[in-house]
Amino acid sequence: MELYSIDELQSLLGGVGVNVQIDRSVKFISPKNIYIGSNVRIDSWCFISGAAGVTIGNNVHIAHAAHLFGNGASIEIHDFCGISSRVSIFTSTDDYSEGWLTNPTIPNQYRKVKSAPVVFQKHVIVGCGSVVMPGCVLKTGASVGALSFVNKSVPEYAIVSGNPIRLIGKRDQNRLQTLEKEYVNK
Repeated sequence: MELYSIDELQSLLGGVGVNVQIDRSVKFISPKNIYIGSNVRIDSWCFISGAAGVTIGNNVHIAHAAHLFGNGASIEIHDFCGISSRVSIFTSTDDYSEGWLTNPTIPNQYRKVKSAPVVFQKHVIVGCGSVVMPGCVLKTGASVGALSFVNKSVPEYAIVSGNPIRLIGKRDQNRLQTLEKEYVNK
């Protein structure tokens, strides 16, 4: 893994913390609108478009080939989140159901576009190959199984999976909070 230096990241991005490891193959669009906290790792072949702003907290891992499309609205990824390989996060999507034209080569008056922020609160995990659509808020501790289609918000500590997503379990809130306190106070 060949990484950007911290000096390169400081000159490239809107803000960056310490102990940040980002592979040189990562592609940034509007990098000055991208803010990255400390203890973050972003693996190879990721794509991060920050046109409307992307904020990544502390202790976040974004795995190989994940795509964050923060074009139509912002993306917030809070502390202790994990985004697996091939996850796609969209803040904008064309609605073609009523006969509207679609794609960015068409002027806006002929398109119907839905744009809304996406928020991952603390301790969110999103499994491999999942898709997160505009307007979704994944509440603290939410977990999304692999290959899921997330088109609605996910409650705190819920484990969801599928298309459409359905509740399959709950995470242990007390253990998660205890381990976080232990880690932060070490």
